[in-house]
Amino acid sequence: MTRRTFRAALAGLVLAAGSAAIVVAAESHGDEQHVAMVAMKFDYLPDQITVKKGKPVVLELSTLDRIHGFNVPGLGLRTDIPPGPSTILRFTPDQAGTFNLHCDNFCGDGHEGMTGQIIVTD
Repeated sequence: MTRRTFRAALAGLVLAAGSAAIVVAAESHGDEQHVAMVAMKFDYLPDQITVKKGKPVVLELSTLDRIHGFNVPGLGLRTDIPPGPSTILRFTPDQAGTFNLHCDNFCGDGHEGMTGQIIVTD
């Protein structure tokens, strides 16, 4: 098993384990959309999420290895993602479109490829 495959499998397990908690949280918070995202060298998993314009979003950001950044300039979102408890980022998108995200804390060779997208639909 390659290192990248191992990291992807491990992140999948973390996401799967966290999904049950997110579903419960979504039920108890009504109209908020909950999304879990894992940051690790040099990926976000998932690297693309879709949300709805005008609907509150709760991003639950976690990392498996080291501090990463989460920066979506087009939506005015920015936070650090340190190891440990999840970082919660709440926002309500007010415009539809595709918004690029990237890690803005240098995390080694391959850092420049640590990107993704948030797609906001009407």
